[in-house]
Amino acid sequence: MVLPETPIFMTIPLLICIAGQFLVAQSEPNTSVNLLWCNLNGYSQEEVYASSVADVLMDLVNVTPNLKGFKYRTVAGNALAVSFGHATCNEALSNVDCADCLSVAKDAVTTGCRNSVGGRMELVDCGIRYENYPI
Repeated sequence: MVLPETPIFMTIPLLICIAGQFLVAQSEPNTSVNLLWCNLNGYSQEEVYASSVADVLMDLVNVTPNLKGFKYRTVAGNALAVSFGHATCNEALSNVDCADCLSVAKDAVTTGCRNSVGGRMELVDCGIRYENYPI
């Protein structure tokens, strides 16, 4: 039995496509801690500032992964209590991985800087910061 010959110009692209399926890099965010910094000034959970911090951190986690370049600054609060925020992700991450990384950073900064008027958590692949002054 003689097998039909497949033209070389069809075989090579097919092999490249098949090999490419196995060579695609799978990215996961590296959430190892590079830096945790907390402002020495504090606030109580009963203060209006507590809700502005929560709002600014949620905004950073929800918006940053959807922006080209994964960089975002925001402000939350009112005339009595304003919180400023900034977040970034490694541009090599997917939107989902950026969101996952920022979620870890948010949880870590709120735990590590509990009731601090400002905090900064820098992970290998993302960072999140909030303050009571413009940053």
